[in-house]
Amino acid sequence: MESTAVKTKYQVSIDLLNEAVGKEIATSLQYMYFHTHFEDARYRYLSRIMREISIAEMRHIEEFSERILFLEGDVDMNPAFRTRQITDVKEMLRLAIQLEQSTIDKYNEASRIAAEQKDAVTHKMFQDIIAEEEEHLDTFRTELQNLLDYGEEYLALQSVAGSKHAARSLHHSHGEE
Repeated sequence: MESTAVKTKYQVSIDLLNEAVGKEIATSLQYMYFHTHFEDARYRYLSRIMREISIAEMRHIEEFSERILFLEGDVDMNPAFRTRQITDVKEMLRLAIQLEQSTIDKYNEASRIAAEQKDAVTHKMFQDIIAEEEEHLDTFRTELQNLLDYGEEYLALQSVAGSKHAARSLHHSHGEE
């Protein structure tokens, strides 16, 4: 009987957390898609950024999921949206900015609702993750601005840097100095 009372008491939080899980899964997959395209184009720096942020989103899935299970709910492991097949770098960064901004907006609202429901831990969890999402947003804004300021040269420099790194790695793997 107590389990039902707990579930009812925390159902709003469980629903908010599950919505966040779906958003994080979809965003993580979107960024991994971008990562593979950047990697293929040898945009080493952008590739690394997308990979790292995709993994950070996966950590958020894990944190939200653990909280849901603690609240005696069940995790809904389904993406909130399908991966968009975009290959233009500016459009990729614009979508990433849009995803981060909408996530920040949603999590601010979720944090407020969790506080109203007297669920301080979920409230704080959303606040902590908002801070990370704002860092992601700042990174994407900076990269888009660099691309707008420096144009295709910015991508060419990344490609050259990636080629130099690849050549250096190949050089070292053959025992040459």
